[in-house]
Amino acid sequence: MRRICLTLAGLLLAGLPWAALAQQATCPDGKKADGVERAGNSRHCLVIRTLAPSQASARTAPKVLVVFLHGDNGGRTELKADSGAAAMLAEKLQVVTVALQRPGYSSELGRSDGQSSPGDDDYTPQNIEIVAAALAQLRSLNPTKKILLVGHSGGAAMAALLAGRFPGSADAYLLAACPCDVPAWRQWRAGSAGKKGAWTSLSPLAEAGKLPPATLISLVVGNKDENTLPLFSESYARAVQARGLKTRVTYAMNATHVSVLRSPEFFMLAGELAETLSK
Repeated sequence: MRRICLTLAGLLLAGLPWAALAQQATCPDGKKADGVERAGNSRHCLVIRTLAPSQASARTAPKVLVVFLHGDNGGRTELKADSGAAAMLAEKLQVVTVALQRPGYSSELGRSDGQSSPGDDDYTPQNIEIVAAALAQLRSLNPTKKILLVGHSGGAAMAALLAGRFPGSADAYLLAACPCDVPAWRQWRAGSAGKKGAWTSLSPLAEAGKLPPATLISLVVGNKDENTLPLFSESYARAVQARGLKTRVTYAMNATHVSVLRSPEFFMLAGELAETLSK
């Protein structure tokens, strides 16, 4: 495992300008924002796990960096090195993929700065700004690469909000199982899962008008998703289309809220966006 980590660090650092290496910020937890284990600035850093394809070679697409934002889980998550959506994206797309640990979340790798709550009311302006800063630093450390931001569930909502509030955060966005109409989704979950209580989170649907006309964004949702129903993606897609953006909702057949991340449709869309960015 140590050899793999050292190989990965060498692969990433080899392409970094020495000026960028010299300017890495020190995170609040004392670690360096190196783009391998941490990303951000001296005020806020996010824990990350950077994954390279197991068979990395000259054919690995050098022009795209995939960043994956996980879903809601009450402030605790896992950034798995050998499984999970980020690891599968790295293998399927043959690109370096960064699993980004959302603000306030903890894992075996540490705690990300920011706020999280047991009720997952986390799509806040401050958290969006923290993620934007981490993405900005990843971009500065990877100046030759385009960023494909992939979000699942609550991570998809945050990706959509980033697209409107910080449009330079990524070059393309893939939203999987997005609760894009937050008020309607919360109302549905109150009845279907007993998840009640007032929320203050931002809603992507309410901010769809902020997306620049050239935003490259795709949505995928399982047709058997009983959490973030397809209609929450559909309403967002219509709002985005009304601004002249060419987007669509793709339905992952027989996929649930979780299994959409293993669906052929999910990887097909990710591959299409990565290919577009590589041109």
